[in-house]
Amino acid sequence: MSRTEKFKNRNKTPASLKSRREKSERSVEDQQDVTIPSRRIKHPSNKQQMTKLFYNFLIVLFVSLVVGLLLYGQNKLQ
Repeated sequence: MSRTEKFKNRNKTPASLKSRREKSERSVEDQQDVTIPSRRIKHPSNKQQMTKLFYNFLIVLFVSLVVGLLLYGQNKLQ
């Protein structure tokens, strides 16, 4: 059996599938009339919050480094 004979009925769609497609196309057209909020409104950015968190983390890291070095220096002097 050749490949064309084997797959010749693949591209033909049954009537039930065509009616489903028509229904889905109609529902898509109905949904296009409804406006949805923009992405910026639906998913607000937390960029400022993350920047503040990052800077606070750097400050805490720097302060802990200074305190650690001061304690290390005091222990070395004794």
